[in-house]
Amino acid sequence: MKGKKAYFFATLLHEKLHKYPNDLDEDERISVYYEYFKLIKESAYLGYTDAFFDLGQQYESMGFLGINNPKYNPKKCIYWYSKACNNGHAEACNNLASFYEEGIGCELDLNKALELYKRSAELGSVNGKKNYRIMIKDISKGDIYEKKNVTKDGDS
Repeated sequence: MKGKKAYFFATLLHEKLHKYPNDLDEDERISVYYEYFKLIKESAYLGYTDAFFDLGQQYESMGFLGINNPKYNPKKCIYWYSKACNNGHAEACNNLASFYEEGIGCELDLNKALELYKRSAELGSVNGKKNYRIMIKDISKGDIYEKKNVTKDGDS
């Protein structure tokens, strides 16, 4: 499968960054991260689904050092999470749903958020199941979603 080799090497670097951070000084961590990012990007551009998700995560608000990410870009998150979600990646569907639920980087669309949480849950995501249940519960209570015109079925 295209991109699998690059993704494999990227996961080794990811492990080095997260399991053994004390083995690296700050400059080494940055260097390893940029090599990781390059490999994830290469793998994603070669069409590897897990890389779509991982690349989307690289544009999230929190960076790899636990600080605000200078690469934060909600539109890029949505783009890469959408590609992964369309290929059946459960966590990508969950993460994508949160953007639509909050209207960050896209138009607020609670029906789409609910549909994505449901898909994430059906694909086996524990987070997706939890978020789907929370949203259904809030809808049934007539909570915040009533004002935003969302229904339990996802129909407005």
